[in-house]
Amino acid sequence: MAVLQHADFRDALVQKNCYAPNVFRLVVEVTSSNWSDDLGPKVESYAEAGVPVYIVADRKHDAVLLYQDPADGKYPAPQRYKRGQSVPVPDSVGITLELSVDTLLDGDD
Repeated sequence: MAVLQHADFRDALVQKNCYAPNVFRLVVEVTSSNWSDDLGPKVESYAEAGVPVYIVADRKHDAVLLYQDPADGKYPAPQRYKRGQSVPVPDSVGITLELSVDTLLDGDD
């Protein structure tokens, strides 16, 4: 998992290495053998916490999913990106960046 958080995130320490969710702007996950957690409970948890952008490199289904703009504790249906495409990081994160689907799924050789 990779995250992008506010510079002052240390002020949001709740307990031992646990921070309030409002400091996170972007979470990126790469699925492993427990891929169903990344596509189920984690989607729900990040949406309920109000994390603006959650990106999942879903190696099981060979696609990258972009969840954004949670409302009422839920993300709308994700945007799906396939190999050969790039995922534009939404402006709400505060940076200009495009992530290669192939690199997210395969790593950077």
